[in-house]
Amino acid sequence: MFDVDFHILNQKATPAIYADTLANRPNFGFAGRIFINTASPYGVYRDTGSAWVQIASNGGGGGSTGVNGLNGTTNIGLGGTLTGFTQISGGTNDLRLNNYNTLTIEQTNNIDIKSFFSSSVIYGRLNITTSNTNLFFGDSTTNTLINLTSARIKTQYGNGEVGLDLNFSNGKYVLGDYGNDAKYNSFVVDDLNDRFYFTTSYNQANTDQDLFYVSNNPSARFVKLGDFNSYTNDTYLIIDDTANTLITSGINGIAGLNFDFSNELYELGANNAKVICDNSNDEIDITALNIVLSTTPAILTATITNTATASIPSNYLSIQINGNNYKILLLNP
Repeated sequence: MFDVDFHILNQKATPAIYADTLANRPNFGFAGRIFINTASPYGVYRDTGSAWVQIASNGGGGGSTGVNGLNGTTNIGLGGTLTGFTQISGGTNDLRLNNYNTLTIEQTNNIDIKSFFSSSVIYGRLNITTSNTNLFFGDSTTNTLINLTSARIKTQYGNGEVGLDLNFSNGKYVLGDYGNDAKYNSFVVDDLNDRFYFTTSYNQANTDQDLFYVSNNPSARFVKLGDFNSYTNDTYLIIDDTANTLITSGINGIAGLNFDFSNELYELGANNAKVICDNSNDEIDITALNIVLSTTPAILTATITNTATASIPSNYLSIQINGNNYKILLLNP
């Protein structure tokens, strides 16, 4: 007949083993005793004499999958490569890494990183690889965010697209209100089209150039300064290096300067009162209704009057000096 021996061979420091549900676990005080929890969540505990300490647990009747009872003073050294799904959970701080040089995260879904910084590591780097998926950095409560896509970086504030927009797909980089959500003011670098310009609140679409516009395209190389898109008074200056011209404009159209360096034609003035210097033909043309020469104290005003008759053709230069009218006969040589 077989006999069952329930005694434990105590080779060192385990004088007894006790198995039951956790609710029926005996009080601690038997140093070295082992308690096995036979109901979920299972586990193995050791009686230190002054407390029960869990030394193993499992996920539902299988082999042990972890070690519990570790605290902030316990150091764990890991080496090699972690494979499969790995999660490090620390309450509100799901993942905390200190004293790193490079952290690389490869993820195809959204990654939410909050309060991420390192003040002790010089030349630290955060490298994120994403596949056509948005990544947000910032405060989602106030919508102060940096939004990263596969070919674009932009900032947002209060649901508005303002601040910085770096669009690498079309070579357009904007600083200011790039989404027309605030004051419509921005500075645009359109690298693909070799140009940069300002946009202002006068242009509500925020797409046309305003105030300042530079093109460095070989086929259209120019600088525009002022109201060249007719939002207010049409006062502007254009230096067109491709056309080799310089012009200014005012509320009444082209006025002030109109220099055509290719044809050596230079205009000063506007409409019926201007001086034209035609250097290629050695000519100076003065267009005016009245020619006024002012000195101190004399004032000279002159006009040309044609009083020709059928028998005696004659032209007079009428002048006025200090309010007195005079005529000078002009003869055709």
